[in-house]
Amino acid sequence: MSWLGRLFGRAPAAPAADAEGAAAAVTIPPDVAAQLTAGGAPLALAVETALREHLAERDEAHANGDKFFWLAREGETGDLEERLRDRIAQRRAGEGESERER
Repeated sequence: MSWLGRLFGRAPAAPAADAEGAAAAVTIPPDVAAQLTAGGAPLALAVETALREHLAERDEAHANGDKFFWLAREGETGDLEERLRDRIAQRRAGEGESERER
């Protein structure tokens, strides 16, 4: 490292890593790692399985036209949408009445 780098607090350059190793290197918090390996599977296999399951669920949701699959609530199919439509209709009716009163 040059003296200017040391003067301005620049960190020394990290050793060059191979592209495959850098792309595969991640840090997993200990609590998440503990949950993933609770079944006794090795961490690498547990992470790969969890990621593949998540990607499959996301792809399935996108194929079904559900852009926000993570917001879906079980047991409330359509109820939320109906309530939102009712509120919009009530608001529009209220706006119409206030305009007629003017």
